[in-house]
Amino acid sequence: MELPLRPDNEDKRLEALNASQLLDTSKEAVFDNLTLLVSKFFDVPIVAISLVDEVRQWFKSIHGLDVCETCRDVSFCGHVVYQGSPIIVSDARSDKRFFDNPMVKDSPNIVFYAGVPIRYTYKGEVYYLGTLCVIDYVKRSFSPEELEMLGRFAFLLESLIETRLPAKKFDALSKQLATDSIELRDLEDSIRHLQTVSETDLLTELPNRRYLKRILEDSWYGDMRQKNICLMMIDLDNFKQVNDAHGHHVGDIILKNVAQGLKSHVRLGEDTLCRFGGDEFILVSFNQEPEGFTVLAQKILTHFIDSPAHADFRDITVSIGGCISTDKAHDFETLLKSADAQLYKAKADGKNKFEFEALT
Repeated sequence: MELPLRPDNEDKRLEALNASQLLDTSKEAVFDNLTLLVSKFFDVPIVAISLVDEVRQWFKSIHGLDVCETCRDVSFCGHVVYQGSPIIVSDARSDKRFFDNPMVKDSPNIVFYAGVPIRYTYKGEVYYLGTLCVIDYVKRSFSPEELEMLGRFAFLLESLIETRLPAKKFDALSKQLATDSIELRDLEDSIRHLQTVSETDLLTELPNRRYLKRILEDSWYGDMRQKNICLMMIDLDNFKQVNDAHGHHVGDIILKNVAQGLKSHVRLGEDTLCRFGGDEFILVSFNQEPEGFTVLAQKILTHFIDSPAHADFRDITVSIGGCISTDKAHDFETLLKSADAQLYKAKADGKNKFEFEALT
């Protein structure tokens, strides 16, 4: 039997696990409902949400077994946490890592196992807390499509974990405020206002990077109806020279005018325009043919070539870099990196240009 190794960041990972406030907590219906749903979807007898601490794996929810924890050294999930990627074991009885594992040789006599890591963001870093895993008593295969769906269930689980602590704090605060005769509606309005402010660029009144990341999680990664995405990075060339020569007040006017010009080309309710920072804007568009994305980019360029953002400074040009993807496995940073690389190609090509890459 191969013992699961420890990740290099084990101390920080355990700190993140403790910060999640999941360990040794009572049953919660939302997690039990998820393991039941996964069991029915994959037609497996056992599904577990496993959290791996220093010496054990503890189950936040487990369907099909009457157990709350096992030793970490005999856990399959410890291997997933170590490598940070899915593990599929079609037949543990013939797998050199697990054939003599007590959980294979004795009760519960595991034969098939598939597990994907549970990610958790703590202090700006991502750690693997444990796994969402499916288990069977018989040998079986697990297709790439099934693994993708298990990953989507894990993404849903991660979302539940991310919102769990704020929801609990909100509930406790609500009860306290109700005791103090403060209207809950006022509190909710205040929270919504704070969220809006935190996700809005105050100069252009466009959404900011924080909002962009959230809307991608909701509308791209979390919405199966969206079949493709185009992320355009729009950059004002020579903007620094204008700021240096004429002052930030003039630069602010230009940025506001640029924002208004870009908004005129956004499809209401379908496209999202954000100020990404400095003189960069990002436009996210869904469910168009590739030709539609290039037509949109050309319309934006034409708008600024024909009617500059500020008539006194015609030396400002616009460059656009974009990436198109149909694969939700490409994370936010991958999309940004691709669009940014295409942006620099457009700049090198003479500016007032656009370049696109189709990610595969």
